[in-house]
Amino acid sequence: VTSLTLVGQQLKRTAVVALIMGAAVLAFTIMSGLYFVRSIVVPLGQVERTAAGIARGELDVRLPLTGDPHDEVDRLRGTINQMAEDLTKTERMKNEFISSVSHELRTPLTSIKGWVETIANIRDPDDENYRKGITIIRSETDRLYDMVEELLDFSRLQNGRIRMECRPLDLVAELTDAVLFCEARIQREGLVLSYTEPEEMIPVYADPDRLRQVFINILDNAIKYSAPGGRITVKLWAGEYKAFVEIIDQGRGIPPEDLENVKTKFYKGSNAVRGSGIGLALVDSIMTALDGTMDIKSTLGRGTVVTLGLPLYHKA
Repeated sequence: VTSLTLVGQQLKRTAVVALIMGAAVLAFTIMSGLYFVRSIVVPLGQVERTAAGIARGELDVRLPLTGDPHDEVDRLRGTINQMAEDLTKTERMKNEFISSVSHELRTPLTSIKGWVETIANIRDPDDENYRKGITIIRSETDRLYDMVEELLDFSRLQNGRIRMECRPLDLVAELTDAVLFCEARIQREGLVLSYTEPEEMIPVYADPDRLRQVFINILDNAIKYSAPGGRITVKLWAGEYKAFVEIIDQGRGIPPEDLENVKTKFYKGSNAVRGSGIGLALVDSIMTALDGTMDIKSTLGRGTVVTLGLPLYHKA
């Protein structure tokens, strides 16, 4: 016969140790779970609520940051905040754009309406005011048409609904046509045009209509921002792989704070004059679609240099 007293004591000790270890594991699990909830689940819930608010249009909400570069959740909060700031900036530019376009459309419409009312009271077609009114109405109608076409083109490019009808072209001929188209207006504005047509052709692969639109848009900006007596210089040359067109004016220039945003859609700088404000954004979109580039350099009060680059065409 053997006593089981020692065995019972050992079992009790083992059970107590097991209970203590189980309680420690349970306590650790609860504490780690609470830490996980506080450090990840709660912040993610906050991020989710903020993102939902931004989606509803509440663009002024921001998430608090700890500044810890190793905290992934904090980096996510920073990204959400940056997204909200970018959306706020885009929304502000869009509202300013709508206001600007509304004003630009109202001006010619007011002029057209006024002259229609004036002409309606004139019975003699040979009257000087009659002819003047017809001329102004035609001019303002053309201006409205060009503005609406620019807006539609930009919308189509953004939505990918414009197909480029590209083919081999002589860049010299295309640029010369655009310069000749703008030459009369340049002279009317009291400006000096400097352009020497290269003797040899420069082949590129592009859409001639869109390319002409790019050249005329840049030349139009150079004219609008130049004072009488200023010079507009157009240069064209071919590099090893690209052809370059440079249009230089001696106008008012672009402020440094606006220069980095002038190609942004809906952006209209503080130094801007009449227009929809999407001309350069449209030009940039067209050049990108043609695998080209557009670079803008400007000095306030001294002028602007716009450089366009297009890949040279090499017949296979």
